[in-house]
Amino acid sequence: MMVTFISQCQKKALSRTRRVLDAFANRIGDNTWQTVITEDGLIAVKTLLRKTATKNTAVACHWQRSRSRSELVWVVGNRRCFNAEGIVPVNSTRKNLANSHWENDWQYLPVIKALIAIAALLHDWGKATALFQKKLNTGTLLGDPLRHEWISCLLLNALVQQAGNSDEGWLQLLVGYSYWLVANSMNRH
Repeated sequence: MMVTFISQCQKKALSRTRRVLDAFANRIGDNTWQTVITEDGLIAVKTLLRKTATKNTAVACHWQRSRSRSELVWVVGNRRCFNAEGIVPVNSTRKNLANSHWENDWQYLPVIKALIAIAALLHDWGKATALFQKKLNTGTLLGDPLRHEWISCLLLNALVQQAGNSDEGWLQLLVGYSYWLVANSMNRH
């Protein structure tokens, strides 16, 4: 497994931690290491770090699950140097933002809601294809020749082209289609 170690150690604990981590992983920053390691190797690193740990020790280990996602495996030492996900906080505030005026006075909230609804609709267009539905029904993990997100983009592009390349035009097409859907669903019942 590919792991990343982040050290937030202070004073003498920093040199002790560097000695241990340099023996097992490649240093990719002043206080960051990365390596491919087995589970037994990871246990050995954690054991050695615990043996040399002091109140100034703080090391987080993250398992790289994919390019964009990591998972906290463990923290040795002072857990307060990291948040619950093992990330180093770089800024904080004591102000209660939940009750602040700006958060309760969103004049563009209806527009934001409408844009989110359109984005959700357009994203799901690509999932309506026969290939994607077959993939869902069979439970296969095979990749798509053309991802559903791109199909959605191509369909949106075709809609915009059909409407004459104007925002007003393609939005009116969507509005007209939604009225058509509502009218046809009422006629069926």
